[in-house]
Amino acid sequence: MSFATYKILHLSGVLMIFLAVGGMLVAARAKEAAAAFKAGLGILHGLGLALVMIAGFGLLAKSGAGFPGWVLVKIIIWLIFGGLIAILKRKPELGQTLLWTSTALGIIAVIMAVAKPF
Repeated sequence: MSFATYKILHLSGVLMIFLAVGGMLVAARAKEAAAAFKAGLGILHGLGLALVMIAGFGLLAKSGAGFPGWVLVKIIIWLIFGGLIAILKRKPELGQTLLWTSTALGIIAVIMAVAKPF
């Protein structure tokens, strides 16, 4: 696949993750959120995580950059986003904190991808 295709897939996955996390934040706070809605968000979250990882490594391979430190930071952020569902299911009262945490992590991931500081 081309670099542009990997980039489109990668950014599409990022969008899916943020949509799913946002939906889960709302669903976690709703007293009677439908189980099907939550299941759909879980699927969207998982697909987004898979797309981000596969396309991200495709981008890395196409760029020929090797495995710089900023990639490790992005993998750690990816792992944290993967665990957000479990945290929200067990502690829905942390929704506000997780909203700002996920926003900050997203910004850090963007900085790592654009600035490539190390």
